[in-house]
Amino acid sequence: MQSGLACFGRAAELLSRERVASKQTVAAVREPLTRAATAAAPLMRSSDPAVVIATEQLLNVLSDVENTVRLEAALEAFGRAVNAATAPRLSWWARRRAARTA
Repeated sequence: MQSGLACFGRAAELLSRERVASKQTVAAVREPLTRAATAAAPLMRSSDPAVVIATEQLLNVLSDVENTVRLEAALEAFGRAVNAATAPRLSWWARRRAARTA
């Protein structure tokens, strides 16, 4: 009986440690996720649909930070969309010249 109680005591201790570790992890991740959501709010209202879609996908992936492959792909797509949206536009003359050579 006593050995059974001792096992339950050890199991309770392990569960307690796991719960504390889980709370610490959540606390450590909460602030960066809050900052990411705050930074994403203006991007969600962008006039460029590619930026809006990439931002939405990135926010969805942030909920599963353990899936690094998916996170890296979403970050890459987000970077491409933002770079394309913020790239300086060619002047009318430069676009015309590019169209002639193409």
